[in-house]
Amino acid sequence: MSGSFRRWVRGLAALAAVAAIAFAAGLLLVRNPYRGYAGEAAVVEIPSGTSTRAILETLERERVVRSRHLAYGVLRLAFRGRSLKAGEYRFEGPKTIEEVLRILIEGKVVTHRVTIPEGLTADEIFDLVAGRGLAPKAVLQALFGRPGDFDGLPAGAPSLEGFLGPDTYFFTRSQGAQGILATLVGSFRRSLPDRFEERARALGLTPLSAVTLASLVEKETAVAAERGRVSAVYHNRLKAGMPLQCDPTAIYALRRKGLWTGSLTHEGLAVDDPYNTYVSGGLPPGPIASPGAAALEAAVAPEDVPFLYFVAVGDGSGEHRFAVSYEEHLANVARFRRTRAAQETTLGAPR
Repeated sequence: MSGSFRRWVRGLAALAAVAAIAFAAGLLLVRNPYRGYAGEAAVVEIPSGTSTRAILETLERERVVRSRHLAYGVLRLAFRGRSLKAGEYRFEGPKTIEEVLRILIEGKVVTHRVTIPEGLTADEIFDLVAGRGLAPKAVLQALFGRPGDFDGLPAGAPSLEGFLGPDTYFFTRSQGAQGILATLVGSFRRSLPDRFEERARALGLTPLSAVTLASLVEKETAVAAERGRVSAVYHNRLKAGMPLQCDPTAIYALRRKGLWTGSLTHEGLAVDDPYNTYVSGGLPPGPIASPGAAALEAAVAPEDVPFLYFVAVGDGSGEHRFAVSYEEHLANVARFRRTRAAQETTLGAPR
């Protein structure tokens, strides 16, 4: 064996040794969990349309992975170049490159829990969504007046008011305003009682007016046993051609005009607005809030009672007294005032 050949063999062996060491080191780095960021977690936002290269650069920059080059190698070899999904991701604790990539491949994005109670207006719902940073309120408000952009709303709906279903949701930031509102509208449709439209028409209501009436019931009482009775009062008044005189509609009208101060006055009851049922006959042009399933059911299943009036008991229970005649109603109003006065006296007495 010549000296040159022996040198070539030794050089080749050295290269193989270096390669083996490099491979072992790389394998160690790939399999060794890593957390380079400060704090307990790193939140990474991947916008839609971001390239694979840019995503891996972001992961390296945010110190979620050691090296974008190693991450690319793992993506090619272990995952055969599968796509990484856009979205908001939260990484906690040390993770291997493979674990990090699997999270993005499977799209395990951060979800944000938002609970929307019954009876909120669209504006209040927008505050909840925007407050979590899920969509700008201005964009939500722009979509509010475009009900035609969403499927399944009653014909003639003037806006999205009343059609954003109350429920608990788990939104992702990547849904955006359009996706979030579509989810809320879908929830409303699913909350409709069986044969809702058929039962509404049997009572002389369109689907839109039935939802509108349900929103009045939702705002007037939180007592489950009273919903069908309150619904009956409004049905009876509509049949008699009487103004509905629903306080929440006057409040909604004042809010629309930016005039709501927190208390309803005689001047407020007289505000000129189509939603104010003290000055406009019949039902408002659309709902004044998002009714829940129970209020929607009450709208198409009113109790068979002759009541035309109701007023709060005034004892803090949320219950109401109902009356057929105006004289009986005035007596109930007087009882309400005495109850409230007695409560205020008790609260104001020295202890």
